[in-house]
Amino acid sequence: MISFRNVSKVYGKKDNAFVALKDITIELPEHKTIAVVGKSGSGKSTFLHLLGGLDRPSEGSININGKELTKLNKKAMDQYRGQDLGFVFQSFFVEANQSCYQNVALPLEINRVPLNKRKAIVEDALSQVDLTEKIRSKAGTLSGGQKQRLAIARAIVTKPKVILADEPTGNLDSSTGDKVINLLFDLHKKYSSTLVIVTHDQDIASKCDVRLYIKDGQIEKVEGLKGAAS
Repeated sequence: MISFRNVSKVYGKKDNAFVALKDITIELPEHKTIAVVGKSGSGKSTFLHLLGGLDRPSEGSININGKELTKLNKKAMDQYRGQDLGFVFQSFFVEANQSCYQNVALPLEINRVPLNKRKAIVEDALSQVDLTEKIRSKAGTLSGGQKQRLAIARAIVTKPKVILADEPTGNLDSSTGDKVINLLFDLHKKYSSTLVIVTHDQDIASKCDVRLYIKDGQIEKVEGLKGAAS
């Protein structure tokens, strides 16, 4: 279960203060696909960053699968991000001068997976995204779609409970974007993970079990959630 209780996020102070999220309270189910929908500046990426422990709320509490994020120290937060989460971003954030193998192996290194076990795990992750033949290629030589598939391989290599995708098709053409979304949904089913996608694309949102609409830092409406107002 993903639980936000009276969560607000304010950037800056006094006259320069900007309220990115205001008093968000919601519970979202595990093992589902969840779209967080809104226009640019609505607060949807802030919502995802708080969920991913990349930022902390100014007020309120966030509980993910029994872990109270606001009470985790830095070491525990790093462990949460490294073991429980997989991240996929619009801008890929792959290491261009490193091989595909090295990119995907990084989370395993961080989690101190023994060296003799990494190869099989990395090869499996790359095969899931159809990049086996690129295992020794530098990430910088890949196309945009291949880079995003590489980022997905890196996100799933630890078999995380939650996959967070922030506008994962934003830098891709529509055909390649469709393939990336289908891949994310297929992997969600395979690993029974919770998939949270931040998007402004209604076609992507319509594919998700739950759709959370955010406007001006507040929940505008929720669709697909039992008992929620729509």
